[in-house]
Amino acid sequence: MQCTKIGAFKSSYKKISCQDHQGSVILPLLCFIYINDIIEASFFHTALFADDINLHMSNSCFNVLTSVNLELCKIDHWLRANKLSLNYSKTNFMLLTSQKHNPASFKVIINNDNISPEDNLKYLGVLLDNKLSWKPHVQKVKTSPSRACGILSKLIHYTTLPVLKVVYNSLIHPYLNYSILNWARASNATIQPLIKLQNKAIKIINPTNIGPPEEHFQHLNILCFPKLYSFSVGKFMYSYHNQLLPNHFDEYFILLFHLSRNNILCIL
Repeated sequence: MQCTKIGAFKSSYKKISCQDHQGSVILPLLCFIYINDIIEASFFHTALFADDINLHMSNSCFNVLTSVNLELCKIDHWLRANKLSLNYSKTNFMLLTSQKHNPASFKVIINNDNISPEDNLKYLGVLLDNKLSWKPHVQKVKTSPSRACGILSKLIHYTTLPVLKVVYNSLIHPYLNYSILNWARASNATIQPLIKLQNKAIKIINPTNIGPPEEHFQHLNILCFPKLYSFSVGKFMYSYHNQLLPNHFDEYFILLFHLSRNNILCIL
């Protein structure tokens, strides 16, 4: 049973015939089981993560991409058939293109509502831009490590080196490491501000160690950003080679075997 209460006013109770109890342990699994057939509802490439749905369609011709509206009609029919609703105000679209200007005539419409275009979209904590330059995401990532440097500069007067490393691993490392396989492939000019911030944090933690940044990292047993990226790539490729990744990675790479050597070269 459910009712609505606003101040001193309360509605009558109504029986709820279908629902998921918010906060239950099994809720994410039940939610996924309920919506997983949305993949078959249209010709979109559909990415699902819990209750977050991302739809993709690609073509080099904008005229062909106008079929996105027809596919969105199919998505709308699926939602209605499954007693779900779409929040149009929180739904956006973005065109990934190398062209300088997108045609103004390109519009995305669902159920007679215009979906607003965006140059940047946040997806699972990663800020995507329409040129895939990763500049907006790096600017966003910079914020927390920058504040953390201020915290570290105050803590060095009151605590020990192990505690400072814990603070670093809590307030800086997660932001540098999250989804690093994607955005760390940006240009050196884009990544350089993060490298400088990490170097600054390391020097704050260990001010007595005089020498190049490499020695600071080695002394603290912390990976600098380029090595952190290389380490993440190595872990990913190890998991891929040993078939420890989800099935959709099975055809993600083309394996080239050199006849004269036993080395394996993987090309994305």
